[in-house]
Amino acid sequence: MALSYTRLLCRRSLDLHQLRGLYTTSLLKTTAAKSAPASPAVCESHDEKNMRLKRPMSPHLTIYQVQLTALLSITHRATGMVLSSYAMLFGLGTLFVPGGMPCVIDTIHSLCLPSAVLFVSKYILALPATYHFFNGIRHLCWDLGMFLTIKQVYSTGYTVVALGIVSALALACL
Repeated sequence: MALSYTRLLCRRSLDLHQLRGLYTTSLLKTTAAKSAPASPAVCESHDEKNMRLKRPMSPHLTIYQVQLTALLSITHRATGMVLSSYAMLFGLGTLFVPGGMPCVIDTIHSLCLPSAVLFVSKYILALPATYHFFNGIRHLCWDLGMFLTIKQVYSTGYTVVALGIVSALALACL
């Protein structure tokens, strides 16, 4: 960024009076100021100019309906981050917990938690892994040129969600 500003200043023959023009919409012209001293140069920001011209604000994401493809893409990235967090926590657990992960498992077992709590915790641990796995296979199929029509994209999306939930339930039952 600094290099761009330096290059721009050098192209303008290092006229430091025009420095304000680098970050505003209108440039201060020294020749215009000399010819018309009665009207000062007005520098307005982008938002001020849009308000003066009565331009509407851009609605950005609020006008779009949430689609399955976007939702599955976001959840695929989120489950990837969750899985990398699992890997870091389990790796640090084996390094810093005396006795390693078997000791952690024995400690959890000695707490005598109700089976419903254990089932839900296993499900929460398994769901990101199963969903990410099946959605990764879906992406590999896309790379091979398969299932690329809109109907197939949506049907494989629903299939991935169903397979992820069912396989996470099956793993939680173990």
